[in-house]
Amino acid sequence: MLYNETLLISKTMHKCSGKLQKPLQLESKNNENLTDILLKNREEFVEYLQELGLNVKHNEKTSSYQNHATTIVTLKTTCFKVDFNDNFAIISPLK
Repeated sequence: MLYNETLLISKTMHKCSGKLQKPLQLESKNNENLTDILLKNREEFVEYLQELGLNVKHNEKTSSYQNHATTIVTLKTTCFKVDFNDNFAIISPLK
């Protein structure tokens, strides 16, 4: 069995504006590297994304008695505002 999980975060390509929505507060301990913070709080972040709405694409095929399954979960294009303080990162989607 092979299992691979990847979290990809892209930088904004244009300035985003909008009203702040329900924020997520994650412990950061003076770390301002967003990827590190999200990886350390992965489960809480994924649950938060599920509340915002995810697209799920699943593909499964069997050949020669071997099953191959791929599931791709993506978030609709969303801009987030991220504020850092000494102990927390506050992540808010913009709408």
